[in-house]
Amino acid sequence: MDKINLPSRKKVRHLTLLREPRSISVKEFNALRSEERLDIVRRATGREKHNLILEARDAEVLVRRLPAQEIYLLIKELGPESAAELLTLVNTEQFTTFLDLDCWQEAQLDGPRLLQWLMLLAEGGEDKVLQTVLELDFELLVLILKKFAVVVSGPEADDDDEARPAGPGGYELAFNDPEGGKVIGYLVETLFNRENNFARRLMEALRWEQDALLEEEVYHFRSGRLQDRGFYDTMDALGVYAFLDPEGFNPEQWRKAAIIPGEEGVEAPGFMLSGARARDLLAEVLAGGVTEEFCWELSYLLNKVMAADRIDVGDASQVLAETEGVYRCLNLALEHLCGGDAVRAAQCLDDLYLEALFRLGFSLTLQLQRRAAPLCKSQLGPYLDGPFRALVDALQRRKPQFFEGIERPDRGGERPFANLHELRLATEWLERLEVQQRLFEDHFPFSLPAPGELELTGCQPDDPEDLALSDFFLTALANRIMGREFLPQPIPREELVGLHARICTESKLHDALRQETRQWLDSLVPGAGAFGEYCLELWAEEYCTMGAENLDPRYVGSLLIKLV
Repeated sequence: MDKINLPSRKKVRHLTLLREPRSISVKEFNALRSEERLDIVRRATGREKHNLILEARDAEVLVRRLPAQEIYLLIKELGPESAAELLTLVNTEQFTTFLDLDCWQEAQLDGPRLLQWLMLLAEGGEDKVLQTVLELDFELLVLILKKFAVVVSGPEADDDDEARPAGPGGYELAFNDPEGGKVIGYLVETLFNRENNFARRLMEALRWEQDALLEEEVYHFRSGRLQDRGFYDTMDALGVYAFLDPEGFNPEQWRKAAIIPGEEGVEAPGFMLSGARARDLLAEVLAGGVTEEFCWELSYLLNKVMAADRIDVGDASQVLAETEGVYRCLNLALEHLCGGDAVRAAQCLDDLYLEALFRLGFSLTLQLQRRAAPLCKSQLGPYLDGPFRALVDALQRRKPQFFEGIERPDRGGERPFANLHELRLATEWLERLEVQQRLFEDHFPFSLPAPGELELTGCQPDDPEDLALSDFFLTALANRIMGREFLPQPIPREELVGLHARICTESKLHDALRQETRQWLDSLVPGAGAFGEYCLELWAEEYCTMGAENLDPRYVGSLLIKLV
């Protein structure tokens, strides 16, 4: 690589010094202190990170000071062509983590994925293979061989030299996969050539260990290793989404003890800090710098969330999305507890467990979901108007989402909640829906029928799915304007012109009608005038803009019309 960007911050013991950002050469990079070079590598991502490692004069030292998960994510991001070079630099503990993360399907070791890693390891040469195999957990090594080979017979089969198997050490192996046989055969021959006693012990274990019991034991130890890094079985990990009552949240119950690093002798992980973007109050706090303890704890939390969501932890894009989801929940919690006070927020991150803050932030969105659920089950549920329907649908997702249309009417998408402003907007809209519920259930002189009970033959629209609360209200209001009871009985098509004349002048809705309707509804339920305003605006846009001479029932919205 031609140039390397020098960070604007430099650590000297407990101090952080600022300096002018600039580009440096590879030679200058290698002249830096090892701590500075490691910091540059940790900040880099993707191909740049890979190139920096290979350009470093002490690449192996740098790699072994990086958390295994960080190297794993880099290997998965860049692909097999880059993995072989990096695997020559990792230690056996890191390699074991790669297998733990990538080679299990539920409680079973996955042969095809395992074979990919073994083939990459073999590219590192005989010495690297031998070192890794000898240092690997013995039971795991036996299970790896069992995925590809069985011992047909051993050296004691017969004293006749001609009948004795011709395999390494006198063991005859049968392979269930040609490619796997090549790799395992190479591994076994290497062991017999250089570590004969170990190889014989391995063959005897391969021969006599019971597959199911061995796999269960290896899986148990694998689970323990991953739990040290925050990975739990999915059912256990789901506790990260357990509800915490925001009103009853007591910080004293969640004060943290010391955070223990998941690996010894390595730097704190930084992969979750390099790509994801924190926002609002959390971003302000993180801009002031983070401790190693925070990085370890954040990685534990992220890994638990990814385990709960069944995320591929080797997919950089999924890891990035999950990280930003964690950031959003942490930010919600900090804003809830601290308002906009960055000093208090920083103290919260230092004092309280991040998982508790995450649960608190997520619970704030669950409160909205629980508030929306009764509305969906009420009489109003099947008939919510478009934006209100989109709001409650978004809130009913497994992870409640923010409907963007309540902030910008020209938007129709959803996104995760990120701050209290969005929570307040959604709350305000739910309050509007609850006002509508009281109007229809407690004050209007009619009940909303179930969709299957509606008789719409000869009407426009003729499908209950096309009806909304605004249609029922405006149809009842039209009947009232025409001198009948306030009921949502379909308006005869021949009355459309007369109704148009009573509510509109020069293609505009009468201001008096707006004012009277709003005052009337507010007198029934405080705040209900906003619903009337919303409904009348539909008339203003869809009905009044039509000329009286061009009124076609097919294009008149927000009314139930009797065609025949």
